[in-house]
Amino acid sequence: MKTTDDKKFSLSAIAAAVILQCQPALAEYEELPTLVVEGGTMEPGTTALQPGTVGTLDAADLLKRVPGGNVNRNGPLTGIAQFRGLYGDRVAVNVDGMALKNAGPNAMDSRMSAIPSALIRSIKVYRGVTPVSVGLETMGGAVVAESRRAEFTDSETWKPQLFGTFGWSQVNNGLYGGGMAGVANQNYRFHFSASHEDGDNYRYKDNRNLKYTSYDRQTYQAGFGFRRDGHEFGAAYNHKFTGSAGTPSLPMDIRWIRTDTVNADYAWQLSDTVKLKTAMFFQDADHEMTNYHMRNAPTDPARWRQNNTDVVAAGYKAALVWSDIAGGELEVGVDGDLATHNSKVTNPNNAAFFVRLYNDVNRNRYGAYAEWRGEPLERLTVNAGVRYRYTYMDAGKVDGTPARMGMMNPMMRAGTILRDRFNAADRRQDQHDVDIALDFNYRLNDNLNLALGLARKTHAPIYQQRYTWLPLESTGGLADGRVYVGNIGLDSEKSYEAVAGFDLNLPTLGVLQNVYFEPRAFYRYVNDYIQGQAVNPADLGLTPMQWNMFVNMMLPNGCPNNPGGNTTDCTLRWANVDAQLYGVDMQGGFAIGDHWRVDGLMTYTRGEKLSGKDDNLYRIAPLNGRVRLTYSIWDFAFSGEYAGALRQDKVARYNNERKTSDWSVVNLRLQYQPSYQYVQGLKLAFGVDNVFDTKYADHVNGINRVRESRIGVGNRVFNPGRNYYVTLNYTF
Repeated sequence: MKTTDDKKFSLSAIAAAVILQCQPALAEYEELPTLVVEGGTMEPGTTALQPGTVGTLDAADLLKRVPGGNVNRNGPLTGIAQFRGLYGDRVAVNVDGMALKNAGPNAMDSRMSAIPSALIRSIKVYRGVTPVSVGLETMGGAVVAESRRAEFTDSETWKPQLFGTFGWSQVNNGLYGGGMAGVANQNYRFHFSASHEDGDNYRYKDNRNLKYTSYDRQTYQAGFGFRRDGHEFGAAYNHKFTGSAGTPSLPMDIRWIRTDTVNADYAWQLSDTVKLKTAMFFQDADHEMTNYHMRNAPTDPARWRQNNTDVVAAGYKAALVWSDIAGGELEVGVDGDLATHNSKVTNPNNAAFFVRLYNDVNRNRYGAYAEWRGEPLERLTVNAGVRYRYTYMDAGKVDGTPARMGMMNPMMRAGTILRDRFNAADRRQDQHDVDIALDFNYRLNDNLNLALGLARKTHAPIYQQRYTWLPLESTGGLADGRVYVGNIGLDSEKSYEAVAGFDLNLPTLGVLQNVYFEPRAFYRYVNDYIQGQAVNPADLGLTPMQWNMFVNMMLPNGCPNNPGGNTTDCTLRWANVDAQLYGVDMQGGFAIGDHWRVDGLMTYTRGEKLSGKDDNLYRIAPLNGRVRLTYSIWDFAFSGEYAGALRQDKVARYNNERKTSDWSVVNLRLQYQPSYQYVQGLKLAFGVDNVFDTKYADHVNGINRVRESRIGVGNRVFNPGRNYYVTLNYTF
């Protein structure tokens, strides 16, 4: 990894390297509708990540290897998916067929962490318009992750299937281990998998300790499958337990998270041309977080806080697929999910103190869709779909000590008014939305494929945006250090999107072989985009004096984003505005001879608020990219990677977002994969990330909320320093 003060390599080197790769591509290459991130070497049309390249960080870091992808990181296990400037719940994350819910209101158990990196089988990201069949809400794209399991074979003989992995990371003394043991034949499969991860606080430049970045997590999964005579059924149970884990960009740290899920799927080949597909899942998760068990407890015992949350969710999907409709495949289906959230804040030093922040909050989605995939004209493939979605949201009545104190303390009177207005309001909200997606791919010749996607996508408000009745940092992981008040009457976001590009693949170009270049340009206009706006106390039934007194009581230490600033400027209310996002992302590569290969990617995204005063959208990554040079000989592969980002000065004023400097880092890796019989499944790697121990902060990192840290409160959290690591994988 790198930054600006050490070994400063200009990011223009990345631009030059990637542009040089922008040559035509392979004749044999088959256009893939998705971009796949998985273990292995880079191949045309895919961005591949060697297992262990990111040390012991969670699976979210794989998205940094995807053009347009990034990670909003709030802690070592809290990485939130970002794609082309949209993040959080706007990006659909499908894990083994499940639309999982976060157990807590700040996404500490982010959906990208549902499968530990040790047990990831594949991750898929759609670079074009995401098909409507992929998920209920895909305005920001979709990430489809699958865990390792036993696979059916082609014979009646039972065969074992084994996988094991181990890794060590020096920068935080981190260890991970995992494995999958299974047995299968052509009709049955059974598997069991488990993993363990733990690490201390990581270190950055000059071996400085970044407090409260340690973590501990275990997962267990058991599953089976059956197929015969056109029927196929599979089911799995997964248990994940996260122990103490730091989230320095949030007001509390994880004490524990317990998540249990069950998922099942069934397919029936009704005839040669008709197939029925069904799936379901159930999720039960509990979560406890505090501001005292990891970080130094507040000196005032009255400021200690513990938040206990839970979510119960379930989902379903059923679809019929006709494989011969107008020369293509037609899929018609229904799907939905239901979730109930609760949150109660307490103080272990005062049994009388409580805040019922969320009480029986429901967010239920019901959808129906139709999608056709085919080739209406020679060389032209089309994916066209339409989806209807009904979103039902409601919440129970709330209460809390800050509201009860208002009866006796005029300075807290606003708390009483906020509670009573919320409880008297019509909290039920019904949203009816329609999504349309069109994706065109035209094969101009054997080497060039043209791509165009057009879409109207929608996203209903999340429960935190509607039902946060007190000004609190409960934002779904926004981590901007500001406090927000909900807005029950929010409208759904409506996005109008266009994506265009081409895939150029050439078997040879002069001395180069396997050349590929795949750029995409996109534009998205979002009507009713949801973000925070300055609070008008009258909209909350309060006078300016009541509001100011209450906010000062709620934030006795000032604004976390700006400790010396005005606390009333720190409070925002969710509102609908208009916004636009646009940019370019690309990937490319080529081989030279039998041993050398170059691969790279680059991403540029711009986000702007269009309503009211002109402003930039929050937490948008600047121009960034990476280039990797690989030399392979015999059973060895050595790679050097250069990654970096430009300065980000287009920041959001409404969030008091701070500018970040440009940075660049160098990563090295040596991999040994023996070709000898009996050990062909072995893969051993040694690596060094951030070779020059550069001190830097990625712009999409969260800001620091820990007062006793070396990093000032409100400053962006630094990335890890130089890291030596070892990984070992074995597949049998």
